[in-house]
Amino acid sequence: MTGFRARALSTTALAAAAVFATLGVSAPADAAETKLLMIEGELEIADLDLLAIKAVGATNAEGKTTGTYEATLLAGDDDNPLPFKVKGPITCIHTDGDTASLVYPISATDPNLIPAPLQDALAVQITVRKGDPSKVGVNGPAPTGSFSGCEPAATPYEFDGDIEIK
Repeated sequence: MTGFRARALSTTALAAAAVFATLGVSAPADAAETKLLMIEGELEIADLDLLAIKAVGATNAEGKTTGTYEATLLAGDDDNPLPFKVKGPITCIHTDGDTASLVYPISATDPNLIPAPLQDALAVQITVRKGDPSKVGVNGPAPTGSFSGCEPAATPYEFDGDIEIK
């Protein structure tokens, strides 16, 4: 693992710890009832990295979901990010064994291409499956109201990175 990737993973781990601490996930009983998800890696098609994904989120025992999602377009490998990012808060997490899914409304892009009235109007679902190889799927963007929960969807693309599901 390169130094850059190790630093990026430790930054994501710190962000996860902050999210989990905000939810009060310290007692073993809470941890058993809390869904935790951390994703960091690249969506690949034919060995080309096309999308860098970073997500950290949790749903507590009362059903409240918090977390953040960020995707960066890539030009074939993770060393060549394009100048376009999509960001949003995670509003739904589903976990089941080695499969997890999240939904996030698109609240911002960088550069900013979303006028204020349209922020959060569209949402995206990301589904990941841990394995050899791990897989990922992207559903949307679609109107935010069209997502009812976040049951896992298809995962047709390879995923090169880390997935933590609890």
